[in-house]
Amino acid sequence: MSLLEVLIAVSLLGISFVSIFSGLSAGLRATGRLDLFDRANEFAIQKLNELFLDPSVQANERRSGVTPSGIAWEAATALVDKRPLGGSDTAAQLIRIVLRVSWRTPKGWQTLDLETFKLVIPEPPPPSTSP
Repeated sequence: MSLLEVLIAVSLLGISFVSIFSGLSAGLRATGRLDLFDRANEFAIQKLNELFLDPSVQANERRSGVTPSGIAWEAATALVDKRPLGGSDTAAQLIRIVLRVSWRTPKGWQTLDLETFKLVIPEPPPPSTSP
């Protein structure tokens, strides 16, 4: 084996290592981005469920906040429909809840929007007792 053959073999080995490590680096970056998206998605689902179950949520409201990990959220509600309940003076409301979650990435801010609808049926007034 001559010196020229050894130099060619070492250079080919170096080129193959560079391509392998650059592919590995790209894969790790993609994994990091997916991890951030997955955390934001889980938080968004949890927050949307929390808003859906919150009895104090009313139409035409805005709520917002930031988690300790830096995920910002903003929720807006809107009245979609209002219909009277049969035999009652109260009306049922269909409320749309739109949630926007934002988080910082190395390339800027990413956002995720989720929405749902909530049917709000007011509690009937207690029956009046007449003496």
